[in-house]
Amino acid sequence: MASRVISTLVGEEHAEAIAAFNREVWDPRATPESVIAARARSASQNTAYPGEVPPAAIVMKDGRIIGYCGTIPQRLWNGSDERPAYWVKGLMILPEFRGGPVGLMVVKELASHLELSTIVTVAPAARRLFAAVGYSDLVAIPNWVRPLRLGRILQQIDLEAVGVARLPPIAYRGVTAMQRMGIARLAGTVAGAFVNGAARITRAGPRRVRVDTGGTLPTTGEIDTLWVRARSGIRATTVRDHTYLLDRYASESRRDSYQILTAREAGTMVGFAAVRRPKVASDPRLRGLRVATLSDIVVPPERTDIVLALLAAAEHIAQSAEADAVLCTSADPRLIALLKRQAYMPASANIHFFLRDRAGLAQWPIELQSWCLARGDGESDEVF
Repeated sequence: MASRVISTLVGEEHAEAIAAFNREVWDPRATPESVIAARARSASQNTAYPGEVPPAAIVMKDGRIIGYCGTIPQRLWNGSDERPAYWVKGLMILPEFRGGPVGLMVVKELASHLELSTIVTVAPAARRLFAAVGYSDLVAIPNWVRPLRLGRILQQIDLEAVGVARLPPIAYRGVTAMQRMGIARLAGTVAGAFVNGAARITRAGPRRVRVDTGGTLPTTGEIDTLWVRARSGIRATTVRDHTYLLDRYASESRRDSYQILTAREAGTMVGFAAVRRPKVASDPRLRGLRVATLSDIVVPPERTDIVLALLAAAEHIAQSAEADAVLCTSADPRLIALLKRQAYMPASANIHFFLRDRAGLAQWPIELQSWCLARGDGESDEVF
């Protein structure tokens, strides 16, 4: 490393260098003008610190950016009030500089300017970096998978690559043997019929709740009223009011990716969910299997009937999109109990949740089960 290596926050004076970095890593069309416009737009849409450009840190070597880490505005609920914060997002080190000090430099620089921030990350190297600068690892958030086309899944799945959790060795050997004999699809189709039937039976009951799967958006007032009801009893979570939910899942740039579900009872909105449709190009580990994601769900506490109605609607949306399975990520014991009831299976947890409160102004819980987290938090539903 040459001596002219510095770490700093991004300012407008770095627009040309940021554009060059973006062209190299993310967007070949990036220009200094587009960088400046994006910064202004981000400042105007900053719901945590209005008017502030969300901070990003860089490491430069001889005027060239070789490391970058940015943020996404958010607000956190601590059980009694809301606190402005940031998600840390977009850590990127140029390949030729990985494995050295650049990652630590850029993360340390960014962390020194953030009062309250969170991270969701998979990569072990990134986890080590954030732990080194004072972030608390609340461990990995559990994943749950609902098979929809079990025959196709058993025919194609590589259990080792996907990491289905807690299956006994006999199950691994059984699936491998059925794949080798060419009967995995037939066996899975028969088993899937029983699983689907059992899931429908466990959610049977009075149908007072109706779910709109047509994508009709609720009003801002309806969402905010639901959020106030839903946050009761939650010790810590992302603030899921209309500012967050509509921008995160229903903005113009995201409409093709998400299906909005709204649950109503006697005309009153009582539940919200967002389902991410399967990607055209799936994760190579899936071998062509298509996975939809239950990215978010907001329901008043103890209303299990609303949760079950939204899970059924999410399953319907996923099947309409020709998904083979639905993925849900949650550590909430109440939701997990209902996921199990709906034939969701545990899968290996891969996304770790990190928290850092530099000033220590709030007593945030350090046990993951106290956090109401969703796969869409921190945009972690972008990956399988």
